[in-house]
Amino acid sequence: MKFCKNLQRVVDISDPEWAPYWPNYKMLKKLIKELPSLVPAEDAKPTPEPPKNNTGSSQKPQNNPNASAIGKSPGEVAFFKLLHSEFKKVTMFFERASEEYKIREERVQEGMAISKQANSIMVNEKWSLMAKSIHRLYKDLLLLETFAIMTYCSFSKILKKHDKVTGYETRSAFMENVVNKANFTHYPHLLEMISRSERMHEQVSQILLREGKEGLYEDERLFINMINRLNEQVLNGEDSNSNAIRKDTTRRLSLTPLANKKESSEASTTAAATSTLRAVLEDTQNANNAKIEASDDGGSHHHHDNKRPAATNIPIAPDAKRRAV
Repeated sequence: MKFCKNLQRVVDISDPEWAPYWPNYKMLKKLIKELPSLVPAEDAKPTPEPPKNNTGSSQKPQNNPNASAIGKSPGEVAFFKLLHSEFKKVTMFFERASEEYKIREERVQEGMAISKQANSIMVNEKWSLMAKSIHRLYKDLLLLETFAIMTYCSFSKILKKHDKVTGYETRSAFMENVVNKANFTHYPHLLEMISRSERMHEQVSQILLREGKEGLYEDERLFINMINRLNEQVLNGEDSNSNAIRKDTTRRLSLTPLANKKESSEASTTAAATSTLRAVLEDTQNANNAKIEASDDGGSHHHHDNKRPAATNIPIAPDAKRRAV
């Protein structure tokens, strides 16, 4: 799967205000291309085995000369400096966005309470407007979850690419000591908001159904379901046990009632975004299928524990560690 391409697709369908806060995957990838490779070429001659000493063991050097080299390489320093900068940026954004959505949710809940009052002076289409408000909140919450998932995968995949090119082993240590402790890795409060939004929409939908009015349109329902599917697929395809909270949460809400058609510019926008999501879903599904086939061909030894041995000697900023939400 072309992760960089699919990441950009998701960025394009998300709130334009979020654009600067997504991980700069392209720049990190560019820096990796400029790093010297420590991986021997395929046609390189094999290194002769060191002579054995009197005890029968090989005389191998005590220290790996590459261990300290990573901190001395200007390219490595630049790469990890940007990596830490991107990490700080996305964690700050995720925290602020989560707080903003808490306020939005409170407003929607207050609106629901007011609408239920018998003496409420509201317009005739109050429940249709309420459904639209809840739908927007729910969609934005799901996209924030997508931001968290894609951000996590960005760090995991870029470090995997870094280690493959350079020969260093930095991914497990950085993911374990930094990324896995970030607020976008564990987000129970966001999941709770999503669940509450689902319940609110179901309540309003039932009211509209009794009144014989239309609720969520088909293209809107499809868009939401595809976001849900994308989040599930990306997580299932990522070889990590992080986001365990998200993986253990199953959500399949039937958002009803539905209208078959909506003629508006908003409908065109939703349809275009849905088409983009469909392309991303196809790519992620194909990638996941390829992983399963490769695992089956390789035998049971591919089904390894997701926890890798911790690597050392990578620059980890002291202030990069964050309390898990």
